[in-house]
Amino acid sequence: WEKEKLLNSIRREVVEQSDRFNKTRSFVPSSYGSRELSILSYGNFFFPRTWQATQYGLAEAYSLRNWRVPTKGPLRILDLGSGSGAGGLSVIHLLRSLGVPNPIMLEAFDYSGKSLAMMKNVHQACRVLWPKSSIKTRRQDLRDAWPELKPGSFDLVLLGFSLNELSEGDSPANHLDWLMGVARHLKPSGVLLILEPADSRTCSNLQQKSSALTSEKPALHQHAPYFNGLPCPFISGKAKYYSHEVRKIIPTGIVDKINAPLHLETRAVKFGLSILGKRKADPVPGGAGVCRLVSPVKKTKGTLSFVGIGADGKEYRYEFQRRDLQREEKNQLMALERGDVIRLPESLQHMEDNRMRVSSTLGMEFLFVPRVSGEIAA
Repeated sequence: WEKEKLLNSIRREVVEQSDRFNKTRSFVPSSYGSRELSILSYGNFFFPRTWQATQYGLAEAYSLRNWRVPTKGPLRILDLGSGSGAGGLSVIHLLRSLGVPNPIMLEAFDYSGKSLAMMKNVHQACRVLWPKSSIKTRRQDLRDAWPELKPGSFDLVLLGFSLNELSEGDSPANHLDWLMGVARHLKPSGVLLILEPADSRTCSNLQQKSSALTSEKPALHQHAPYFNGLPCPFISGKAKYYSHEVRKIIPTGIVDKINAPLHLETRAVKFGLSILGKRKADPVPGGAGVCRLVSPVKKTKGTLSFVGIGADGKEYRYEFQRRDLQREEKNQLMALERGDVIRLPESLQHMEDNRMRVSSTLGMEFLFVPRVSGEIAA
């Protein structure tokens, strides 16, 4: 009875937090992170989703965008608006899984002292997940003042679902000044990784801010979500689909138990992404021949199709005639997710209205197709 009572309390808090993130957009210290029930509910339901979204973002920076981690010495990470550590701890865990040997120093800032204490407790209790790492926390509301830190000292700065909260109700000019303050703390090879909720307004704001940062002095260079430093075409009205990821995830057992009567989405995580750095993005040739999926794969009577942003920054619709495809090829295409990056076969034919026709998947390359299971759609 006591366990069920606690579960029901957690469920009510989960619904309240979900509404706060997605509907009311109310971000004050009393909203969450100040009560034990709030932290417990976040930790059991939202923590795993933030963890997995952050790993997708970091995996792209590391494996596709050629983020250059230092070859020796400590790797320094700054987590702004860390909460109870889902993002920052996810980063150091994945770096260890990728075989990065450097000592890792993580500095985390948040206005909730209880959340920061939880982060330190989790780090200490699970040291086997992140050997040779240390964390330092500081309680501070980043909307009030910028922390005193040495410029040019961080290899990675993480803003994990916190930028929209920090900038809520503030002017765009102040947002930009604040982000330039963040950029000053990056090493020359460092990257700024920003993850945001997946609604159209928040994602568009993220891409607008990212594009504006490329015009500042000193400028940052945009590495992702698209290619060759080009901005998201949606923000200038040149695309139908706005930029966000939709990734399948495997919910934990406790998430399934909490969610049983709530019926919230737990088998996919959706998020906006931007990766910026002080060095220029690596060139990606290929025009329409390389793309990032921005739509789900659509199945009609005669075709399989999806929309993607090409290496030239333009939106294209890619169509495969089903009659030309083997069953394995159809399954391969249907397994693609929004956010995957692929190189199309040389059989690509340019049709009218930025439609691209492809006769086969033979020769298609999967440049970034991450999966929770470790498998790719190949």
